[in-house]
Amino acid sequence: VKDAGDAVADGVDDAIDASLALTEYASVSTGKGSTLTDNQFKAADVNNDKIIDAIDASNILTYYSMVSTGKEPSFN
Repeated sequence: VKDAGDAVADGVDDAIDASLALTEYASVSTGKGSTLTDNQFKAADVNNDKIIDAIDASNILTYYSMVSTGKEPSFN
């Protein structure tokens, strides 16, 4: 995915994207179904396991933290 982690498609991987991933996880976990578009789902599923969960949100936050502190992040 070209914009892995950028679920809100604003050009930045940040806490907003992680929050969206957690909101999706909560919605699906409580039986309310998915709230994401296909592109949002692909971007939020940073570990490519076809599930949006707290692991994806944590990975997005880790990526954001690394970028914010000048480190070279990767989702690989």
